[in-house]
Amino acid sequence: MITITDWIGQAEDLTITYDAVVSQNNLLAESISEKTGLPSVIYPTSENLREVVEVDWTDNVKKADRTDYLLAITSGAIAGLIDSFFVGKFSLELANEWGCDKTNKFVMSVASLKGYKGDELSGAIAFMERKFPIAADSKTADFGGGLQHHLRDFSHHFSLCGLMCSIFTQFSSKVIGTDTNGKLLIVDLDDKNLIGKNFAEKVLFGIVHWFFHMVSDMAGSKSTAGKGTGIPGPILSLIKEASVLPCFRDRKIGEEEFCVWVSKLFNGTLLAKRDKNGKIIEEVRFDLRTEIGILQEFGKQSVPVLINECLVRGMYFLRRLNVAINEADINSVKDFENIDISELLPFNNRIIKRMVTVSSGTFLAVDSIDAAIKSAIKNKGINPKTIVDFAVNINYVGIGRFVIACKADGSIVAEDIREEKEKKVEIENEFEKGVANLECLSLNYEQLRVLYSLEKLILEDDIYITEKYSSKKLKLEWAKAWVDKLIENLSIAQSEKDEFFLNEEELGRCFQDNANVTWAFLVAMEASLFKPYYPIFGDDKDKGFRKFQNKSKYLNNRFIELQNKVKKEDIEAFAKIHKKAGATITGTKRNIVISAVGTTAVVLVSGGLAFTFAPAIATAIIGESAAGLSGAALTSYSLAAVGGGSLAAGGLGMAGGTAIITGGGAIVGMISGTGISAVTTMNLLSQDGYVLNECCKLLTFSQVVLRDKIKDYKMIETIYSKIDFRVKTLERVVEEFSKQSDEMDKEQKKEIKTKVKVAKKSIKYLKRCAEALQKLSKGVDVEVQYLLLPDSESTNR
Repeated sequence: MITITDWIGQAEDLTITYDAVVSQNNLLAESISEKTGLPSVIYPTSENLREVVEVDWTDNVKKADRTDYLLAITSGAIAGLIDSFFVGKFSLELANEWGCDKTNKFVMSVASLKGYKGDELSGAIAFMERKFPIAADSKTADFGGGLQHHLRDFSHHFSLCGLMCSIFTQFSSKVIGTDTNGKLLIVDLDDKNLIGKNFAEKVLFGIVHWFFHMVSDMAGSKSTAGKGTGIPGPILSLIKEASVLPCFRDRKIGEEEFCVWVSKLFNGTLLAKRDKNGKIIEEVRFDLRTEIGILQEFGKQSVPVLINECLVRGMYFLRRLNVAINEADINSVKDFENIDISELLPFNNRIIKRMVTVSSGTFLAVDSIDAAIKSAIKNKGINPKTIVDFAVNINYVGIGRFVIACKADGSIVAEDIREEKEKKVEIENEFEKGVANLECLSLNYEQLRVLYSLEKLILEDDIYITEKYSSKKLKLEWAKAWVDKLIENLSIAQSEKDEFFLNEEELGRCFQDNANVTWAFLVAMEASLFKPYYPIFGDDKDKGFRKFQNKSKYLNNRFIELQNKVKKEDIEAFAKIHKKAGATITGTKRNIVISAVGTTAVVLVSGGLAFTFAPAIATAIIGESAAGLSGAALTSYSLAAVGGGSLAAGGLGMAGGTAIITGGGAIVGMISGTGISAVTTMNLLSQDGYVLNECCKLLTFSQVVLRDKIKDYKMIETIYSKIDFRVKTLERVVEEFSKQSDEMDKEQKKEIKTKVKVAKKSIKYLKRCAEALQKLSKGVDVEVQYLLLPDSESTNR
């Protein structure tokens, strides 16, 4: 029961109550139990409830339901029937006829505006030719005479290219076109009376005269007004201009040369009506007039498409308006003010886009079936003529609308796939991070200071040697974010961050004053594997850092001079063995580069899972010895205990305990029988990249330092024992989670399935790591081929 109290008017107490039933979700966040101090499943807080309801509701309203699909199909079917009964087939003859009529009227109107007083088309054409001649007409014979020069002379093309060629003629006194074989032809003008004497005249003749001369030619010649040779429109002009290019010039369409095919298309013999003997009955020219008529034919075809668009959007609107009226309890016109009309409009949402796709597809299906049946009946079966008739009966505007609808709908599907993929990756990332902290190689708080300080110096050196200003600026921005997030996660005040990082002199002193060489090599290994510029901002800004690499040689140069424990050859060995370890763990026969996720990255990784669970981990480890404590007091005590005691007692305090857990990990101890729940364990698993990297570091450190440097085989055996124990523990956890999944809903099962899959892969890596460690503990060199395990191997050994 959720109660919301508000004060209205004169201190009147208005209480609104909501009954909210929320099923228990074993995958929700965990907190510390007041009674036991151990993590336990909590019930959703109001904030959790709001997020759950919002997510579920948003996902549901994004999808069209069954009724919406039926309405969309109905709309498409109705529009398809309208197209079948009232639109008819696409007709070039009708297009040519309609285009001729409109062109003739246009020529008459333009001629009248320019001073023509007659009422005959032939007279109007002759008037325009006399008033607006162009220079290219003097070369008619060079481009095929009166029947062909409109096609072959590019300056007679009613297109942008035709205009450019007209202007070119004015400034060069040359005419561009093709010869009878379709090859490019450029001829010089003999008569230059129509070439402008100055820039203004050239523009006048090249543009203004050209346009009005095209008007005189588009309706045919004065002797064959309205029927004779016109001019090519933009489509045919483009085809003819392309025909001179080498890639098209030698091509054939059927048995025809490309240039011949274009000429026949223009003069009307290609599409002409023929009798049963193949003799031409009527020519059908494909010129500007036909192209204008095609637009009209497309206009007819667009009518049922527009009807479909209006129908489907209208159905969407009316259905939702009906729902809104019922929900808002509308009893008068004034009550309509309670309805948010913007929520009902059939635009820019997922449902209407999906409905338009369905209705457009239905329309296209009905139209295609109708065209196929008519064509088959007319031609008594399927033959070449059937295909031609089908092509002229199909609605091309409908095809175009369906393609556009699919593209719009596809962007939604792509977005869903991308979100699902990101969600899966996020689950895997959050699921596996705990395994990365193997506890085997851990640093205390002061040693972490040394590591972070060393990494900061490496970062500063890389920025210093970067020459490009823009790159240097971006790297500085990343470095600032890296420092700020590190300081924030360690709960250090911003005013004290400068004191947290050590300078070179202090670093050198730390290495010289400490007699224990193990931690020094561990710090050096982590620093050598440090790869800055990984995603840290959590937005698109991270993409700008993908190209950057750390080119600093600080470790090999300056660091070697600061101390006398770690040598240059040790630094080089870390990198070399780490690559080989990757091949060993993954079971490949080649060295691979592992994306190093060191201590710093574990601390700074987006979401901070290790920090989130640090209190739970500390309580799980220390809790049993803290008799009488519970809740926040137990958490504080446990963190301080892990950190070596309170600050007042000389320890590292709660912050130190948190740093130790996140830096070196205490999860091995946690899952070693401390009573922590399987839910916590599974949520502390990480992406296999983290597990793989940590295993690689274990092998690297064990070989380079423990075996080759200090000959500590017993420590290698200890690490092996911990890893082997962890494998068995994780196998039990996986088995337990698999049993629990039977009682979960679909979404929970999906999440558990992902976690179990990644956990099994982590177990596989850990097994291979354990085998390699066992060999190292016996002084045997680890070779990749010894560890090849099939990917399909069972997790039970």
